[in-house]
Amino acid sequence: MTIDIPLTQSQLDAFVRDGFLHIPGFIPESELTQPDSDSMELIDRGLNDPEVDDRWLYQDDPETGQDHCHYRINGILKDDMPPSFRMLMAYPPLLKAVSQLMNGDHFATSVHSLVFKLPHHGVPALWHQDPVRIFRFPVFNVDIYLDEATTENGCLRVFPGSHLAGYQNPRHHPEFINSWTGGNDEASASDAVAVPTQRGDVIVHATSVIHGSPWNRSADLRRTIYYHFDHRSDVQLAGQRWPQAVFDEAVAVTRKAIEYRASQHPSEQPFVYPTI
Repeated sequence: MTIDIPLTQSQLDAFVRDGFLHIPGFIPESELTQPDSDSMELIDRGLNDPEVDDRWLYQDDPETGQDHCHYRINGILKDDMPPSFRMLMAYPPLLKAVSQLMNGDHFATSVHSLVFKLPHHGVPALWHQDPVRIFRFPVFNVDIYLDEATTENGCLRVFPGSHLAGYQNPRHHPEFINSWTGGNDEASASDAVAVPTQRGDVIVHATSVIHGSPWNRSADLRRTIYYHFDHRSDVQLAGQRWPQAVFDEAVAVTRKAIEYRASQHPSEQPFVYPTI
């Protein structure tokens, strides 16, 4: 694997065919140490103060009586967030892989989050397509794993090829998800594929692929950093829809992260990001 061509043609073909791509061991340990520490600080902040601000998100867990089950923190590339998340997003091989998957189109990250399943009551991600109506494939999330994800602690499960149906708004097509899942939950739908991961693995998933993950009832913590990437060809067709409408802002955030990383790693060859 090289910085120039981190993904093989077979990997690129698999992503187009399946709607997701698992890349084992893509992020080295040296890139994970600080985001690991910073993610725990953010999680602890939300556990200690559920009203910290509206970027810290919670769900109810009726099975255990946890009425404030912490599961997500949004906006991790904002200026008041730890810079390690910007450093990680700007890791040059990662951005080169994104560029490959985007067929070289100009791209930017418009949504960026820390998503996690706490031990014993990590909430599920119900079967869904990400709520982004796209007009030109691909649009996707890059998921970087800080912990091992297993079938016991609620790893990702996905329906390969389901992205080919396009985005189906559940308000207009309420039976669409059930047509794939057979009405079964995130742990039991028989045609779904589980995607266990190790620390440092990356999963790229198209926003329109049907995916989800079950409860974490294990003693494990499972943390994932999500970067959602849009590209210009889709943005130009989307009009004022979210998140494409904030593409200019996303470009500025992406460029700022690349410039910050370059200032911290002057001997590293940075990803060459377009100036337009």
